[in-house]
Amino acid sequence: MLSREENALLTRVGPGTAMGNLLRCFWQPFALASELPGADCDPLRVRLLGEDLVGFRDTSGAVGLIESKVKAVTYPGQERGGVLWAYLGSAKDIPRMPELEWTHVAASQRYVSKRIQVCNYLQNVEGEVDSSHVSFLHSKGAAPDAAGIQDLRSTLPDYMARDRAPRFFVLPTEYGMLIGARRNAEDDSYYWRVTQFLMPTYTMIPVPVGAPVSFTAATPIDDESMMGFTVTWHPDRPLREDEIAQIESWLGVHTEVDPVSFNPLRNKSNDYLIDRALQRSGRSYTGIRGIREEDLAVQESMGLIFDRTIEHLGSSDLAVIAMRRRLLEAVRALAERGETPYESRMADAYRVRSAALVLPREVAWNEGAAEALVATM
Repeated sequence: MLSREENALLTRVGPGTAMGNLLRCFWQPFALASELPGADCDPLRVRLLGEDLVGFRDTSGAVGLIESKVKAVTYPGQERGGVLWAYLGSAKDIPRMPELEWTHVAASQRYVSKRIQVCNYLQNVEGEVDSSHVSFLHSKGAAPDAAGIQDLRSTLPDYMARDRAPRFFVLPTEYGMLIGARRNAEDDSYYWRVTQFLMPTYTMIPVPVGAPVSFTAATPIDDESMMGFTVTWHPDRPLREDEIAQIESWLGVHTEVDPVSFNPLRNKSNDYLIDRALQRSGRSYTGIRGIREEDLAVQESMGLIFDRTIEHLGSSDLAVIAMRRRLLEAVRALAERGETPYESRMADAYRVRSAALVLPREVAWNEGAAEALVATM
C-alpha cells in the first residue's frame, strides 16, 4: 500500500513534478520511425510527459521535438531500432542512449509495435513486473479439455499451470532490478521466469533461452494515458515467417491497432470484444482474445490513476513493491538532494536479456541464469 502522497509522487508526470523531472533524466521513446519517414517530412504532433510538442526531421534527417509555442525549446532526438527517442532533460548534460540489444540488430531481426493505453503508465509497469498473474489472467481455464497454460512461445512442460503461486526474488542491478519468479518443476529442479526491470519504465518479458526476446516500454503521454512500445527480436538471425505470423495473430504481447491513431482495435469502448461463450466454455479465463488485450482490460479498468491507498498487497506482489520502492528512492533523491539517477548514466548496463529456464534446486537462480541474461550485441 502507498500513501496518498507517494501515489501522487509516482503518477504525476507533467513539467515541474517530481516524477516528471526523474523521467526527463532518461531518453523517452515517443514514436515509430515510420511516423516521421524522411528528411523534411510532415511534422508530427506529440504529447509527451504532459507537454504538447511537435516532432520533426530536419533536412539532414535528424530527429527533434519542439515545443508548440512561441520562443519554443527544441529537444534532441535520435532514431534507434525503428523507434524515435527524445531527451527532455537539461541540454547541458545529455546522457548516452541506453544500449539495448534490439536497437543494434538489423531491421529483419526485430518487430516493433506501438499502442495507446488509457491509464497511468505505472499500472502497465506493475503488470509487466508481475509474473504471478500469468497463471490466471492468461490461462485457458480449468475445464477438463483445457490445454493448460504455456509460457509465451514456450515448449517447456506446463509448470505454470501446476504451480500458480510462484515465490519471488529481487536483486538490484546497475540498470534497475532483476526479478526471479520460482515455480516447482521436477523433484530436483525449479522453473524460473527471470524478468528485467530497466529504469525508468522498461521491462523484458521472460522467454525460453534461444527464443526471440520481448521488450516493453511505458512512455507517459500525461498522467492519464501512455504509449506502449513492444519489441520482439532475435539477436542472431532474422525473425522467421512463422514467428512474424505468430506476432501478427495478435494473440501475444503485441496488439492490433488502428494504423493512424494507434488505439487498440479491441479496447474499453467495445469491451475488448470479450466472448462470453468462450469464457463460459472454460477454454479461456477471460474470453478476451489476446494476452495484451487481457492486460489492457485489467489495467484500464483500474481507472485512469489507481488509488493505491486501498490495496492489500501480499507475498506475490514483491516485485511490484520493489519496483515502486526503487522509483520512490530515485524520485526523492533527485527532488530532495539533486541526485541524478545513476541508471541514466549506465548506458552499457542495458545490454541484457530476460529468460525462462529450468535449474537444479541447488543452483542459485541468478548464477544459473547469468549467461542467458547477457546480451551479445
